[in-house]
Amino acid sequence: MSQNFDTEFVNTKMWDLFRKRFKSRTTEASYQSDIREFCRLSGKPFEETDSRDVKRYYETMKKRADAGEISGITLTKKFRELHSFASFLMEQESGEEAPGHDYFYPYLRNMVKESPLAGSIPVEHMDRLLRAASDDQMAYTMLTLLYRGGLTSTELTGLRGEEDLIEYRDGVYLSLPGRKEPCYIPEDAWKILKDYLDARTVHDTLFYNRSGRPLNSMYISRMMKKYCTLAGIPSYSAQDVRNSCAFNLFAYGADDTQAARQMGRTKQQIRRYRGSAYQDSLKKHAADLVKIRIEKP
Repeated sequence: MSQNFDTEFVNTKMWDLFRKRFKSRTTEASYQSDIREFCRLSGKPFEETDSRDVKRYYETMKKRADAGEISGITLTKKFRELHSFASFLMEQESGEEAPGHDYFYPYLRNMVKESPLAGSIPVEHMDRLLRAASDDQMAYTMLTLLYRGGLTSTELTGLRGEEDLIEYRDGVYLSLPGRKEPCYIPEDAWKILKDYLDARTVHDTLFYNRSGRPLNSMYISRMMKKYCTLAGIPSYSAQDVRNSCAFNLFAYGADDTQAARQMGRTKQQIRRYRGSAYQDSLKKHAADLVKIRIEKP
């Protein structure tokens, strides 16, 4: 994503100052996405919004969370990022904190707190999810890239096609905006992706809806809800699938640097994905399920 933010939403001078605190382009992209979403729903530049705009935004996002389209943690993340940017703007204006102008913070008090360990999908549930989506080649391919490649929903929907692929001696990689290094695609995932590439109708993006238009996060949420329901498992998010990729890496001996590189995160961030309970579950079911090496549907 471009380092320059939309001038219709924020003061670019303020944004350039704010973005200096980010340690990765992935974090910057997350803030941009949530600020843009809030401003589009309010119909105003960020600095012109007020408590009524924040209230309407909260009510809209809460409905999405209650419907299972986003998780409670995602809702918290959005408000935490918006609160952080609002606080920064207040400090720039006054030289000190000016309580009463950050309308996001009061909502954070009663929101779901982020767990020290990231959420994931039990291995037996992931197997059932893949089986439920096995008749939908596009959905199966997207789940594969989330689970084996560690891509985010935004990265998935932004893929264009063959031009994003890089082939080295040790395998195939994806060039992803916002990541300093290409993302490795394991051999089993590459076979599934290649089959999809060979079968799809060429459009501007790799994945698209029935009208040939690019997908968005809402589409991914509905896809997850649909196949979780078919699989008879709880309603997991695409982020949960991506998190499972990191847990798998650690369960099979990857170190912090290797896992961080694959997931496009910092080493400090990636440590949230170390979980002994997940490793125990993985070992218990490893002989029976697809899990780590995904088979063609």
